[in-house]
Amino acid sequence: MKNKYKGTLRYIWLICLIFSNIAFLSAGTSPLFPTSIAVNEKGELLIAEKGTKKVDIFSPDGKTLIHSFQLDDTPTGILSDGNKIYVTTFETIGRLQILSSESGKVEKSIITGSGACYPLLSSDKKYIYVCNQFQNTVSKVDIEKKEVVATVNVLREPKSAVLSKDGKYLYVTNFLPAQRADVNYVAACITVIKADRFTKVKDIQLANGSNALRGICITPDGKYIYVSHNLGRFTVPTSQLQQGWMNTSAFSVIDVDKQEFLGAVVVDEPERGAAGIWSIACNDQSIFISHSGTHEVSVINHKTMLDKFLNYPDKSALDYDLTFLYGIRKRIPLQGNGPRSMILTDTKLIITTYFADILNIVDINTHQLMTVEMNPGREESLENKGERYFNDASHCFQNWQSCNGCHPGDARTDGMNWDLMNDGIGNPKNCKSLLFSHVTPPNMISGIREHAERAVRAGFNFIQFYDISEEDAVCVDAYLKSLRPVSSPYLINGKLSEKAKTGKEVFDRLQCGECHSGSYYTDMKMHRIGDDIEFEKGWDTPTLREVWRTAPYLFDGRAATMKEVFEVHKHGISKKISEKDIEALTEYVNSL
Repeated sequence: MKNKYKGTLRYIWLICLIFSNIAFLSAGTSPLFPTSIAVNEKGELLIAEKGTKKVDIFSPDGKTLIHSFQLDDTPTGILSDGNKIYVTTFETIGRLQILSSESGKVEKSIITGSGACYPLLSSDKKYIYVCNQFQNTVSKVDIEKKEVVATVNVLREPKSAVLSKDGKYLYVTNFLPAQRADVNYVAACITVIKADRFTKVKDIQLANGSNALRGICITPDGKYIYVSHNLGRFTVPTSQLQQGWMNTSAFSVIDVDKQEFLGAVVVDEPERGAAGIWSIACNDQSIFISHSGTHEVSVINHKTMLDKFLNYPDKSALDYDLTFLYGIRKRIPLQGNGPRSMILTDTKLIITTYFADILNIVDINTHQLMTVEMNPGREESLENKGERYFNDASHCFQNWQSCNGCHPGDARTDGMNWDLMNDGIGNPKNCKSLLFSHVTPPNMISGIREHAERAVRAGFNFIQFYDISEEDAVCVDAYLKSLRPVSSPYLINGKLSEKAKTGKEVFDRLQCGECHSGSYYTDMKMHRIGDDIEFEKGWDTPTLREVWRTAPYLFDGRAATMKEVFEVHKHGISKKISEKDIEALTEYVNSL
């Protein structure tokens, strides 16, 4: 009887084991979320993956996984040279990681700055330049010494860079405008750095409304630089929303010799947007642009475009010409959702889809498309689906924009003012970060939405002219709720500096905590601040968490920096305060 009981238990155990294994085998895999792609000397594809914190090496056709290297931090950019792989990573500290291409062993981890991304090899292969997005700096790393030898300040959130053909100048994209928003001209800039001295030469401002600068490339002859970016129509009347183009996509042209902005070319069409513009590359024949929101790549006849551009009578009108690319641009639909990173070889354009883990390989001569599923068992969570919907412009009226259009950079801000139907027409209001939106009601600067769930659905209705399903809206809610703040670059080893500690004392003394209270530093109430209030109840009190990232400040973006909030506009300051105290208070608030 005892043996029979044991046998029954073994049988049950065996059945459970079989079914558990079946369940395991059928279970989906986590998304890769590829952030960057490179090609080594063998033609193999190196892909940095945010979702798995891995660097994967595939065969040239993308069909065979050769190596898979696990990292401790999230990879943000990748570069291959000889037997070394250089990977920028960022979790709480930005680093340049040097890996063996054979073993994947990290030979050296070099701290560069918060938000390290986009490693770029110098012309002489002696240095690697690293953009430190949240530190607002670019680092110069000596490859032989394996250390940072120079750092230069740029404007705001450097995201990518390219070298002049002679290697003398480094051109860096600043993701967002670094200025007040309550003026008629608001635009991000390209920073020019002298490579040998590693000093800033100048900032080149792009077309009005330029923000979310992502891609950059230089023409084969070295004469021009192209920069891909959003082009916000913040000066266009709200009535134009019904015609779609409050947000457009464009690339700017920079004269390398003169180091001057020449004009911007719109890549949308009159009745069809090309939202989510991301990477840009070129050869003598074509310009290639990936569109993450519409899931396609633009292929533009390079010579024809450039001749037409240079002979355009009034280049200031170019950024309103939706027909400029007629007859000289082909739109190629890609497989998968969210084509972002891409790399151009002599024969192929290789593009990864961020929200599908599908590799798209385009023959640059025939435009024939080959696709490879890198992660066939990919399974999305609610948060993953929500992020995909948030970035997808295919359901928007005429494909003009996604939520990412006004909230680029992980649902944060574009640094601009908008007067939209979603939050009360009557005055331009500064774009808010969506971090903690669901736990700090009411929503919108005017507090017109009682909670974020309503704000999300109204945003789709009134801005994208799309009636989102409740199932999809819940996913977007889940994505926004999952957002976490980036550790402030003002902190020292994760703690307040001595200056910030003094600033906290000033914060308490001025009783700033009466409105900015609790763990989110907001009382979640409306307050009338200043004399020019157009809404009876005033303005919503914003959270101060991650406020260092959300300039400009105050309801209409009139303060370019947090210091201006206190020093120029005297926000929350009713009595005289010393310059030293203002600086300390600024340091503390920027540390939150």
